[in-house]
Amino acid sequence: MLNKFKIRNELLILFFSGILAGFSLYSIYLIPLLIFSYCYFLKKIEKTKTIKNALFNGLIFGTGYFFGCLHWIVFPFLIYEKHFILAPFIIIIFPLLMSIFYGVSATLIHLTKRVNPDLKLLKISLISLILFSSEWVRSFLFGGLPISLTAHIWSFQHQFISIASYVGVFGLSYLTIYWLVLIFNFYNKKGRLVFIVFIFPFLLYFLPSSNYDNQKNQERYLVRIIQPNIPQKEKWDRALYQKHFEKLLSLTKERIPNKKIIVIWPEVALTVFLNEEKELLEYLKEVLPSNITLVTGSLRREFNNSGYEVYNSFFILSNDGVQYYDKIKLVPFGEFIPFKNILDFLKVTPGSTDFASGLKENNIQLDFNSKSIFIEPSICFESIFQTFSFNKTNLFINITNDAWFGNTTGPSQHLAATVFRSIEKGIPLIRSANSGISVIVNKHGKILRSQGLNSTGYLESNIRLGNNKTFFMKVGNASVIFLILILTLFGIIVDLIFKYRKKD
Repeated sequence: MLNKFKIRNELLILFFSGILAGFSLYSIYLIPLLIFSYCYFLKKIEKTKTIKNALFNGLIFGTGYFFGCLHWIVFPFLIYEKHFILAPFIIIIFPLLMSIFYGVSATLIHLTKRVNPDLKLLKISLISLILFSSEWVRSFLFGGLPISLTAHIWSFQHQFISIASYVGVFGLSYLTIYWLVLIFNFYNKKGRLVFIVFIFPFLLYFLPSSNYDNQKNQERYLVRIIQPNIPQKEKWDRALYQKHFEKLLSLTKERIPNKKIIVIWPEVALTVFLNEEKELLEYLKEVLPSNITLVTGSLRREFNNSGYEVYNSFFILSNDGVQYYDKIKLVPFGEFIPFKNILDFLKVTPGSTDFASGLKENNIQLDFNSKSIFIEPSICFESIFQTFSFNKTNLFINITNDAWFGNTTGPSQHLAATVFRSIEKGIPLIRSANSGISVIVNKHGKILRSQGLNSTGYLESNIRLGNNKTFFMKVGNASVIFLILILTLFGIIVDLIFKYRKKD
């Protein structure tokens, strides 16, 4: 009886360790929780005697981890009453399914016990690679979900993410995981432990960005971000369309300066098929000052022989006409239903029609102040994915609607993932979110202005453009592979040196 009680308590601690690890990703100040959680998890795996137990422990920790970091995934099922019955299943089933990644990792980590004890750094490299590979695979498998990555814990302190301009977000994730595994392996050696705990953040803090261009004399461009904070339940209510439209116009024209300015509205700010609304486009030209170039989210419809396609689109309305980009990466169960014949009841957005995936390249040239701005448009969760292009790009604009996630940590996690696009590319990020968090971020990943969650207002700032010429953009994720190989090779060499010294 006592043995069963002890096992149950240990599993509960393991589960809550997973929750703490997942929750810690929301702030750099919670790093001690991340360290404690990973050390407990790895200690538990180290003590397991069978692969079966290792797998089970991994599933327990993984369930807690994904509940801790992605619990907000259930919130869209609480918006409309017809989905309420699904919420308990989503909040249980989703973490359970995602826990498979940690289950497999724990099984593979258990097998590293066979490595020669003298090859300590090699074992550390293998464990780090296993944990990182799990994160990498889930970022690409079945469309991918590169959110709540280990690297995201550093994202709101720009001094710690300059390294992403060399190795990207995945490189920083690998290094952070390697650091956590090092801490675990030296936790009983106090002198070395203190050094290991502090040396990695110290190096991150003082590492300069790979983007060295001098911006002192570079022209600045004035931008304004509108955050209307329209509740999700009201957004698609036709009776409230005019009210929401007037709110957008009011925030746009409030104290507008008498100089050229780019104004950004959020995702589907206009809940109409904008390409079919000629009168609306004319009205916007009349009612908005001529110095405004408007970026807005809206719908676009295109007819074909079999009917029509609906797109979630990014529009630029300027004196030169209308340009658009159609969203390419669609949200499962929101914008399209996988296995629609079976799972149609899981659709969380209004309407029965799936969105179509865009085919146009995500690059728009905007003539502004007699110069060209090369914009990479991004809609909603597209911003959490790395993008690579040979096109000239000097500004990243993300429009989104995180009202789906209410007052949860979801919007913070979405922003944490998005910030890395600025440092990876070496270009500023402009983000307009319906209910927040809207931000203006410079090319070094520093948040210059922000509008808080569930608040109404606008942000305005003069920004300098970037050049999309960081080391990472030149070599891509090959830099991560080189990083792993270098650390592994270094570990093997050090292990062999100490092994032969012992013999002497």
